[in-house]
Order: sequence, then structure tokens, then C-alpha cells
Amino acid sequence: MSGRPPRPEPHVSTNSPNSARNQTPLSPSTTSLRDTRAPGPIREKTPPPTPPANHPPAGLDVPNLKKRGDGTRSWIRVEAATASVQTLEIDKATMMRRCELPARDLRLLDPLFVYPSTVLGRERAIVVNLKQIRYVITTDEVLLLNSLDSYVLQYAAELQRRLLQRAEGDELPFEFRALELALEAACSFLNAQVIIKTLGQ
Repeated sequence: MSGRPPRPEPHVSTNSPNSARNQTPLSPSTTSLRDTRAPGPIREKTPPPTPPANHPPAGLDVPNLKKRGDGTRSWIRVEAATASVQTLEIDKATMMRRCELPARDLRLLDPLFVYPSTVLGRERAIVVNLKQIRYVITTDEVLLLNSLDSYVLQYAAELQRRLLQRAEGDELPFEFRALELALEAACSFLNAQVIIKTLGQ
């Protein structure tokens, strides 16, 4: 027997390729828990629509609110046949059909615009703008733009009086009678303005 020490056994590393193949693979349940579904579209919350400035909020009832630009105005109607006087609310489109006038002719009666005194003759109507008195004459009626001006109220009352007291045998057409009275009223207004300026001086 020799006195040599025993030869050590070779060490086998567990990291060798052969050992990696012998390892048990992990089950899918033990892998990462990532959600492999495709991400859906991101939906943003849309704010509710804002109502227009001239429209009341939802649920709020405002009975006296009118649409801007509808052109509804108050008119004094004097009927030719009976001399009756009544107040009507007529919008611009209805007025155009009723008197067969274009919009540009009715614009002469708008108190928001300044036009020179005008007497405009059309096939079915006469448009009169005499500053204080603005109206439309047809064969059947006078439609006078309603106003608190004293000349307007006096004109309607005087036209009614003349129609009721029309002399028998008077052949003057209604349109001329209404226009004649308007010219008289305009002359009275101008005469009053001259007197006021004269007294002021």
C-alpha cells in the first residue's frame, strides 16, 4: 500500500446544458400574470352641449321669450269697408304675403333705420314713411305701425272718423283718402316743429 491520498471525484456542475434540459418547465399558471388582451379605445367624457345665449336652460320655461329676428310687430289695422280699428301682431313673412311686398319695401317702415320720407307705390299696396307715421295702404285696409306717438293715434282715429262720415256720392278711392290724411298729418307735424323753433329763438 502506498501512502498517497485518494483521488477526489470529479464535480458535476448543475449549470451545464444537460442539467438545464432536465429541469421541469414552469407551468403557464406560474408565469407572469400580464393581460395579453389588446387595449381598447380610450373614451373621453364629452361635456353636455352648451345652450345658445338667447335660449333658456333646459327645464326653464320663459313664455315671453321670442326668437330673435322673427320680425313680429304690432300693427293698427283700419278696415276700409267698416272703419273698424283693431291691433294685430304680424310677423314680417306674413306681412310680405299679405301685402305682396318684398322685404326691402317693408324695411322702410322699420323704426330702427333712418330713411328719408318716402311714398312708394306698388302694384298691390302703397308704402308710406313720413317719419312719424309709417304704414301700408291696400284696397281693403290700412296697416299702421303701432306706436305711442300721438300723431299715429290721431291718424287712426281721424281716418276712422272720415270713413264713417263719408259723404254720399264721394268717389275718392280708399287708398287716396288714407294717403291724403297722412300728408295732412305730416304737414301738421312740420308746422308744429316750425312754431316750436320760432318760439325757442
